[in-house]
Amino acid sequence: RNAERVRWWLDVTILVLSLAVRSKGVVWTDWDKRQVCHPQQFIQPDSVDTLKRVVHSASDDGQQVKVVGAGHSFSLIPLTDDEAKAPSVMVNLDKLNRVLQLPRSTGQDSTVLVEAGIRVHDLNDALLAAGWALENTGAIAEQSVAGATQTGTHGTGKGLGSMSSQITELALLLANSTVINVSATTHTDVFNAARVGLGALGIVVAVRLHVVPAFKLKRVAMPYSLSALLEDLPRLTLQYDRLQWYYTPYTDDATLLIRTAVPLSTEIIPCWPATHPLLAGHLRSNETCIDWSFKALAHESAYDSTRALYTEQEMFVDVASEPALMQDFLKYQASVRKESQCANATDCSLFTGVRYGKADEMWMSPMYQRNIAVVSMIVGGPSDRSESGPTAEFDLFTKYGLERLAAKYQGRPHWGKMNWASAADLRSLYPRFDDFLRIRQELDPAGMFLNKYLRQILGLQILNHELSIAAVEEHT
Repeated sequence: RNAERVRWWLDVTILVLSLAVRSKGVVWTDWDKRQVCHPQQFIQPDSVDTLKRVVHSASDDGQQVKVVGAGHSFSLIPLTDDEAKAPSVMVNLDKLNRVLQLPRSTGQDSTVLVEAGIRVHDLNDALLAAGWALENTGAIAEQSVAGATQTGTHGTGKGLGSMSSQITELALLLANSTVINVSATTHTDVFNAARVGLGALGIVVAVRLHVVPAFKLKRVAMPYSLSALLEDLPRLTLQYDRLQWYYTPYTDDATLLIRTAVPLSTEIIPCWPATHPLLAGHLRSNETCIDWSFKALAHESAYDSTRALYTEQEMFVDVASEPALMQDFLKYQASVRKESQCANATDCSLFTGVRYGKADEMWMSPMYQRNIAVVSMIVGGPSDRSESGPTAEFDLFTKYGLERLAAKYQGRPHWGKMNWASAADLRSLYPRFDDFLRIRQELDPAGMFLNKYLRQILGLQILNHELSIAAVEEHT
């Protein structure tokens, strides 16, 4: 038994030392190059057992552990803390990317089991080859399944939930290096907390997702006058489920994007490669494609060299509040036109869009118990991809614009996008906020999976300060 322990510790030591040497001087950045951190170790485990050993070792040494996938997020959630006293560990799950089990039936319980590091686009390909599909996806398929679901990635559809809502079971590696399987019938509270867990509860190592038989969609991008579109939206949103729309600020140029299911026998008119409104200018006529669902739902690649870097914020409001919020935001955009760097520029761009989604019961989901409209603000950079849009411009339209305006309508931020949320605000917006904190404390009492941003939005810095004061008062 002692020999086994020695071998175990040797394995961990060799793993950590070798990876630390290889990753010396690591600088990690997200997709738009805005978020930067410097983990002391960057580790890509190739098995759950190896990952368990990494977590065990980190726990013994009091190290911070943060998990990252594709980095296609504008959030601070995956960052390690550069000022941390103990060395930080960044874990990438790209080697945990297998499809473990494909669906066995065509019934209501059809599911696929995957390792959580698999990229969404790879899962889409594997499902199509077997005759299956995710019911809905986001516009980007570069993310890992873990990253997409932990931040509540969504597509559009008034009767469709986020990608997290498609989870029927997940395996979560905890700070004590054990794995628990959670579902609607097992560890129910953890399941409701962990499907949109913000990376704060543990490391998602496997996910079971509900899937449907493969299907095709017809996607139509229709040029529209913004003023006319705003008048027509009440009728259009009743008529179409998978609907979204967007416009270029300071113009009357808008686009209505609708997707409708078509028979499998329908001839494919490829959706890939496709142009993007941030690059292609304004549509002059309808653009129509017919393809397998995921190709009509998502871009071919976020890393296409022809696509500019951009930074994004999204705010979720009750769908009934969307018209009022959009009127407020349009007025705000008009009011800051003289301050805008990108209103008439060629080296940066502006984009505002709206999508829709169905209410769910996941505690930290922006769609919790609300049918929602999601308002997006994007500031894009130059076409040479040298940088994202100007920081001051992004702050102008989001920090001082969309986020403040959405607060009037109890707006909730997208966890994978930029935001400046406070714990006080979030507690009032999420009825199960304190239940989430309780689960987090039970699963990770030492805060291994937290970082500065998570402590801020969860109010843990304030909480710890109050507890410290209380402890001092108790002993004086």
